[in-house]
Amino acid sequence: MNAKAIYAVVMVLVGCGLNNVFLEYIIKLDPGAGHLITFLQFLFIAIHGFVFTSKFGKMQPKISRKNYMILVVMFFITSVVNNWAFDFNIPVPLHMIFRAGS
Repeated sequence: MNAKAIYAVVMVLVGCGLNNVFLEYIIKLDPGAGHLITFLQFLFIAIHGFVFTSKFGKMQPKISRKNYMILVVMFFITSVVNNWAFDFNIPVPLHMIFRAGS
């Protein structure tokens, strides 16, 4: 591996770690904030994908919109249900371990 690849891997791990630390602090302050965070993440990814991936709707999708929407709805529901676990004061590292096991 070259130095740029190692740097990229390290930065991804640092970013994920910081994301989890800040998520835990936010959840401790307000357990219901997970839903807002999930919504904002989905909104950001949707806008980013529309602008850069679909070129403002000019690119033809590789899968049908119906199948795509089914996947999006299933992923969103899964994320919202996972956020409900924070209402029971489950620590974020433990929650991540159980989510990764699924």
